[in-house]
Amino acid sequence: MKYYTFYRENNNFGDILADPMVKKIADMKISWYRYLLIGISDTPENEQSFSMITLKYGDDMVNNLTKDFTPIAGVDYVPKKDKTKFTKVTE
Repeated sequence: MKYYTFYRENNNFGDILADPMVKKIADMKISWYRYLLIGISDTPENEQSFSMITLKYGDDMVNNLTKDFTPIAGVDYVPKKDKTKFTKVTE
């Protein structure tokens, strides 16, 4: 099953839900505040429909719902220095 997530500021997804192509192939529809999730069976008959949905509603699609909270070296923490990289110079 493939999932497509849409985001709109005005929370109006009437055009997507009323689209005859989406009505015919969508197996799951979930909506919450400013988002719409559509699940479509991953069958060979639906391959062309995946492309049509992407072309038609691609501007409203989102990939990541959650923010990446991966720490950034030098910003979120100070990396430990490897003492083996430094040599003591004696003169």
